[in-house]
Amino acid sequence: MESFVAMKVVCIIFLFVIVAEAESINEKTVAGPSKGKNNNGIQFKFPPYIPNHKAFALKLLSLCEQGIYGTRINDLKMDFKNCTFLCIRKYSNLTLPLPKDTPCGPNNQTCQKKEECVGHIPGC
Repeated sequence: MESFVAMKVVCIIFLFVIVAEAESINEKTVAGPSKGKNNNGIQFKFPPYIPNHKAFALKLLSLCEQGIYGTRINDLKMDFKNCTFLCIRKYSNLTLPLPKDTPCGPNNQTCQKKEECVGHIPGC
């Protein structure tokens, strides 16, 4: 009978250890807040070497607008190899150059030296 009670105690302790470990795993895997890559449910498709996706999109949008209401940019139509982006306007689209300080490659390349830029496949 003593061994039966001892086994119950061991099982109870074992279950507490498992529960405690599961709790610590859950605490470690909780996702932190977005680091500026997502805003109000918008998931940008810029490459990972663009540090702040929202700020980058707003910068391009301000270049695109130039006093014209209703303009948009399309993050899937960015050409990081040639350092251009598509400005979508109500009556016509316009391809504009990306700012010279725009990252265009994973190794700190910028549009200042377009010949060093690499292409990007959205979502990769």
